[in-house]
Amino acid sequence: MFQIVNRTRSWILIEMIETLDNSNKDNLLVAIERFELVVKATHDVIWDWDLEKNTVWWNDGMKEVFGYTSQEVEPGPESWFNRIHPDDRTEVVHNMHAAIDRGDSNWGDYYRFQRADGSFAYVHDRGYTIRADGKAVRMVGCMRDLSEIVQSDEARQESEDNLQFALNAAQLGVWNMNPETGVVYFDERCRRLYGNPSEEILNYETLIQHIHFEDREKVVNAISNALNPETRTAYDIRYRTVGASDHVLRWLHCTGKAYFTPEGVPYRFSGVSRNVTDEISSKERVAWADQQAAMTVEGSGAGSFLVALDTNEIIYSPTMSRIITGRENGDIKRDFFVMHIHPEDFDKRTAAYEIASKTGELRYEARFVWHDDSVHWVKVIGQYLYDSTGKAISLSGIVMDITDRIESENMIKASEEHLRTLIEQAPVATCMFVGKDMVIELPNEAMLKIWGKGDSVIGKPLREALPPEMLDQQLLNILDHIFETGKPYSASGRQADLIVNGTLETFYFDFTYKPLRNSKGEIYAILDMAVDVTEQVKSRQALERSEERYRLLVDELEQRVQKRTEELHQANQELVNSNSNLQQFAYAASHDMQEPLRKIQSFSSRLQTVYSESFDENGVFMLNRIQDASKRMSSMIDDLLAYSRLTTHDSAFEAVDLNKIVSAVIADLEVSIEEQKSEIRVAQLPVVWGNPSQLTQLVQNLLSNAIKYKKQDIPSEIEIRADDLTETEKADLPRLSPGHRYIKFEVSDNGIGFDEKYLGRIFQMFQRLHGRGEFSGSGIGLALCKKVVQNHHGHITAQSEPDRGATFMVYLPIPN
Repeated sequence: MFQIVNRTRSWILIEMIETLDNSNKDNLLVAIERFELVVKATHDVIWDWDLEKNTVWWNDGMKEVFGYTSQEVEPGPESWFNRIHPDDRTEVVHNMHAAIDRGDSNWGDYYRFQRADGSFAYVHDRGYTIRADGKAVRMVGCMRDLSEIVQSDEARQESEDNLQFALNAAQLGVWNMNPETGVVYFDERCRRLYGNPSEEILNYETLIQHIHFEDREKVVNAISNALNPETRTAYDIRYRTVGASDHVLRWLHCTGKAYFTPEGVPYRFSGVSRNVTDEISSKERVAWADQQAAMTVEGSGAGSFLVALDTNEIIYSPTMSRIITGRENGDIKRDFFVMHIHPEDFDKRTAAYEIASKTGELRYEARFVWHDDSVHWVKVIGQYLYDSTGKAISLSGIVMDITDRIESENMIKASEEHLRTLIEQAPVATCMFVGKDMVIELPNEAMLKIWGKGDSVIGKPLREALPPEMLDQQLLNILDHIFETGKPYSASGRQADLIVNGTLETFYFDFTYKPLRNSKGEIYAILDMAVDVTEQVKSRQALERSEERYRLLVDELEQRVQKRTEELHQANQELVNSNSNLQQFAYAASHDMQEPLRKIQSFSSRLQTVYSESFDENGVFMLNRIQDASKRMSSMIDDLLAYSRLTTHDSAFEAVDLNKIVSAVIADLEVSIEEQKSEIRVAQLPVVWGNPSQLTQLVQNLLSNAIKYKKQDIPSEIEIRADDLTETEKADLPRLSPGHRYIKFEVSDNGIGFDEKYLGRIFQMFQRLHGRGEFSGSGIGLALCKKVVQNHHGHITAQSEPDRGATFMVYLPIPN
């Protein structure tokens, strides 16, 4: 039955119905029911605008069509006007009021109306104006949602536009033939392909006459087979036409399809045509070019191949067979590329084919394994060939053996890396000047010390990095001359005036400038090596002056020279042992710094205990910072002291059971293990030859690091094991005594790990890969481990990846 959403209107209708007699009451109810059925059938939104009271009533369609509840709809006309699309609102409202003002009975318009979800519907809105005494008092109407119709029309138009664009882009002409009448419809492009026939209405018999006489029979047969309900063969043919008006010979490629009634009678035959004259006429030139290209490829030492993609059949040259398999007469199929490629390079080939599927060009370098298991580097370059539809039909290309080039590049890289290592570890001042601008690269500490500069000079041209007093024009001319001629230069006892601690001092150096060449033989850098011979030069100068002035004192002078020589020898010896002296100094300095640190800790603790209430919040914060800093300093000094003690090279070596060492360390670290919820698995460990105290420090530092550097929210798993070291493995390791047997002691964890490019840093003093806010520590632990291992004539290294844990490997001697 009819549902009234407005309470006042419903009571009025109820009262009206109650006042009617039964017959009229039934008629009214029937009318109301019919109204409701019409509304449901049309799915329209009904509205009633009271122009005098300025109120609007909506039926349930407002909810069913647009999604609005009765509470969301305002009682006035704003419930209508405010939901009209802003771009349509002004015109719609104006037209409506204009219709009312003109006295029109009907009004209608198309516009966009907002749904409850914020989207807009396309609607057709119509209204009827009710007047009393010539004045408009009400307007009643209905609104229909046309969104689906509008969207369907737009989609159809877009599809037609896309089809026409595709036909134009592919340069295809469209044709359609009625098999019963023989009438043929050609679009403009098809007409041009046939030389623009003059007939307005084309038919099959006339068009056949414009086909080249040698091709007519096969065209007629192809059409007949396509229209035969028993064969229904696809129409796909190439033939020649002779232009109806221009008499130009053209090659056409036509494809089409016949459509049949359920009884098997063809009622439509349609398709497309394309001009392939240029393609056909160029085949001979292409064949000749292919032959010339193949000869050129084979002459260059490369091998060629052609793969038919539909059958995977491959045509190849003997040279390609030799490059891929090592045999020139090998029976190669396409899968031989997969069979012979090195397993580690398979993904590289797959990635190259993925790129080629998008670009049409194949290019990759990979290792191939020959029949004799030898490995060779091969470069593959290919190109896809496509048909008129854009489908790839073949892949052609060449292969080249680039093993010599790769090996040369690897040798150069190894040589460059070796050069860098030599420069960094050189006992004399060394650096490189790269390019004509002489950019400073790889200066070692000794060279930076001579210059009195820090790392800031790296990467800067020599003329900008060093002050004028350190560079004279003669030196710059010498370096320019080396770049031009490639001739090395050396000088002995060359004077250099350098500023040291703000004072200009004179030094003497033996300089060597050697040109470095790249793989092409071009000079790309100059290697500078400088040996400080100031003391020797000054001694020599003093000696020369003494010989001239005091010839009568030869004996005394010889004694002084001998004494000076001994001092120089001692100085050189001290230079060799500088690392040991620095460690002894660290021990003494650390020991002396303990006392003031203890006083800082003691007095700060007393301040915190006695006067904590006298401090404000900032004072308490600073006092806590003092205590934390002193604790870190104390811990660092303790580590320095431990490191310094290792320099004594304690010779009290004995047979040490690693099982007991590890058990004792685990007991000492029990609290940390429980806090970090670490699971430690210890295999049976051997007896080694070493110092128990130092080995305890080694194990404790390695295990502490494994516990500390764990992943968040993941239980720590640590494994300790040891294996015998074979002579083959031993030969690949540095600094192991040839007269001893060794074991490999490993500590593995599943922690945060690290990038192996930092492997050279982690064993150095005070080197940290993480801030103190992430992990505590002094940065000395792994340096201490390295020193312990050196004292035992062993070796330590590590393997790791970020987020995949780390394994520290220690090679220790065992009793003979």
